[in-house]
Amino acid sequence: MKTIRSNERKQSGGYRKSIMTLLVVSLCSFAGNAQFLKRLGKNVAERAVERGANKAADKVVDKQIDKAFEEKEKAEKEKSGTTEAPEEKQEQIASYSKFDFIPGEQVLYAEDFVQDNIGELPLNWNSNANGTLVGIESPKGNWLKLSKGKYLSGSKLKTFGNDYTIEWDMILNVVSKSGYYLPPVSFGAFSSGTDSNDDNKFLNDHRRVNSFEFKIDPNEKLNTAIEMRSYSDRKEVFRSDRKTLSGFGKTIRKVAHYALSIQGSRLRLWIDETKVFDVPKAVNPGATINQLFFATETTGGYDDENYSYLISNIKVASGKPDTRSKLITEGKFVTSGILFDVNSDQIKPQSYAVLKEIGDALATNPDVKIKIIGHTDSDGSAASNLALSKKRAGSVKKFLNTTFSIKDDRMETDGKGLTVPIADNKTPAGKASNRRVEFVKL
Repeated sequence: MKTIRSNERKQSGGYRKSIMTLLVVSLCSFAGNAQFLKRLGKNVAERAVERGANKAADKVVDKQIDKAFEEKEKAEKEKSGTTEAPEEKQEQIASYSKFDFIPGEQVLYAEDFVQDNIGELPLNWNSNANGTLVGIESPKGNWLKLSKGKYLSGSKLKTFGNDYTIEWDMILNVVSKSGYYLPPVSFGAFSSGTDSNDDNKFLNDHRRVNSFEFKIDPNEKLNTAIEMRSYSDRKEVFRSDRKTLSGFGKTIRKVAHYALSIQGSRLRLWIDETKVFDVPKAVNPGATINQLFFATETTGGYDDENYSYLISNIKVASGKPDTRSKLITEGKFVTSGILFDVNSDQIKPQSYAVLKEIGDALATNPDVKIKIIGHTDSDGSAASNLALSKKRAGSVKKFLNTTFSIKDDRMETDGKGLTVPIADNKTPAGKASNRRVEFVKL
């Protein structure tokens, strides 16, 4: 998970802030303090001095100090050409070693909001709230900010099918307040029956045909609670026990990856590497699911301006992949489930399960050799995409070698860039399909 705040510095650098705060006050008595004040924010520092460096101002100054140090550290990294330590990323991937989520084969619907306008509700979405798109620099991208109310996705699908997967990223960007509960967040999917799946009636009642849903009551310091329910014709047909998530607090103010796998009536939910639910008969047979929803509520101490719950990188895919059969028997396996950082060959941790399937297939068939071929969407130049696709294929080969001991001489690599699309690059779903890795048996 990538943090969007600088809180990690506070724990180890509290003494530094105290010294720096005193330094601000001391420097204000010297004639040469103008440049220092400008760097920290002149107005903020002047107010802090005028108020005798009281606690409220200290907090603001501390934030400016953090910002100054972050800018300095960023500049030093850029100058030296360093990035996130490879061993740190390797540790993140290793933490997913029990993560067994495999995304569906065919991308049905995808949403990263890149083509939508900041400050507006995304195209084709429906809501009874004031949610808008916001741009974030780190992690870079467009995100839908959820306000109090419900949101129906831009999916126009008639059905997700019998076997499908749903993925998205979510940031609960909120600061705990003593004596107050954090705003809850809900999400799920439903069938619209014979009606359009963006009909206003579903903003008030998504349980009218067939649905399943989750509600999270987040808590940063204590155990978070989560509950799942299923409904058929508005009648509750399944309710899980209220489950506690002891480690959920670590996802607050960070990007967390949510993954759902539905195979018939069986439903599984993961939050990052943790499997939260595995329920054999959670999804009702009958009317097939064809829409997603997200919702949040306000609580005492928190109105819409005091927190930001953000979602992005949504993907619905159908099918139940059989990696071993595709690769070993049919001779070719193609997946969009190996994910990389934007414009990078760095493999994301949630790709582990797909890579493990390939590693296991090759380990049990030691005579098989393969070619790994990277593909990209059409964003960027042809040359840059070609180079990126080759690097990504190389990263996959290296991962299979170092993690699953597949010998180098059993794997060749290549990259095709944007030259071999299998879907329309004008849509988010098409782009998601084109960003893929291909494994061909030699």
